[in-house]
Amino acid sequence: MKLLKTIFTLPYRYWKYLMTWRRHRETIKHLNRLSNRELKDIGLTRGDINNLVWLKKDIEEQGKDD
Repeated sequence: MKLLKTIFTLPYRYWKYLMTWRRHRETIKHLNRLSNRELKDIGLTRGDINNLVWLKKDIEEQGKDD
């Protein structure tokens, strides 16, 4: 039973990580398309983009199950 759980858990965790990475990447792309003026209007700089999207919590919880 434990082996069966492991067999299904690992692909699920990998799939979940890829989906999260993809959403974060799309957010980064969208923010990078904004002009510096548009970023300033929403209170961001180019240097803030990665820190905003990839929070420390995201990095710590990477690959964990819900």
